Amino acid sequence: MLKKNICISIIGKPNIGKSTLFNKLIEKKISITSKKKNTTQNIIPGLNNKKKKQYLYLDTPGFINYNSFKKIFNKLNNFIKKNLFIDRKIDLFILIIDKNINFYEKKIIKKINFKKIPLIIIINKIDKIKNKTIIIKIIKNITYNIKYKSIIPITTKKNKYIKIIINEINKLIKWNKEFNFEKNNKLNNENFIISEIIREKIFRFTGDEIPYSVKINLKKIIYKKKKIIIISNINTKKKQHIKILIGKKGNKIKKIKYLSKKDIELNLKKKIKLFIHINKKNNEKI
Repeated sequence: MLKKNICISIIGKPNIGKSTLFNKLIEKKISITSKKKNTTQNIIPGLNNKKKKQYLYLDTPGFINYNSFKKIFNKLNNFIKKNLFIDRKIDLFILIIDKNINFYEKKIIKKINFKKIPLIIIINKIDKIKNKTIIIKIIKNITYNIKYKSIIPITTKKNKYIKIIINEINKLIKWNKEFNFEKNNKLNNENFIISEIIREKIFRFTGDEIPYSVKINLKKIIYKKKKIIIISNINTKKKQHIKILIGKKGNKIKKIKYLSKKDIELNLKKKIKLFIHINKKNNEKI
């Protein structure tokens, strides 16, 4: 029996809190969160599978203007066709904004409204807005002549708002029964989750010193009864990045490995043994 399902995309400018909200909605840590801008480079799927309902959330790269949003919009439709093998549109958008809403975010709201796609507008980080009348002004500013929408002021640091968002999703959408997301292997890709966790730890401990060109390559994953053995490579093009990644007396790579191991175990719910090698441009291991 097919469950009711819905496809939801989370959008917003860089560093607005998309990945934090995404992880809380799927009740699992998949998408990277960091203070570094543009941490999410690709569309990331996450499935929250309830008893009778399936919520497929898609985390997206941050848009910097209206044209970059249009590219993301097209990529979303292509992602669904390529990865889910169905001709399916986004059922609902969640747009995250802050008090500094700009003209292209307003244009995006009008575009989604014109397409008659349900929209939830999240006003994030309201704990940082001292004058709460500003929130009322924001709502008045973006709701003129806009249908099919809901506006929720939140702070993503508190989970109590997740139930409110889910309730609003259920009110706005029409359920679909044509496809079972749970059977799709692309949505349950352990290799992707492992790579993203290691990548996140690299950014947390190296800041702006390491660019996005650093890639994670999982060489081997061995499944045993009581544990999983993971052998991975960090590939970097520049020699100076190797010293940064290793750190003084190897302190950075040790932290990256230790915290990656903890997060991977939480996600996979199994003990793991993690090996991380750093590769030079000529593939010589450190």
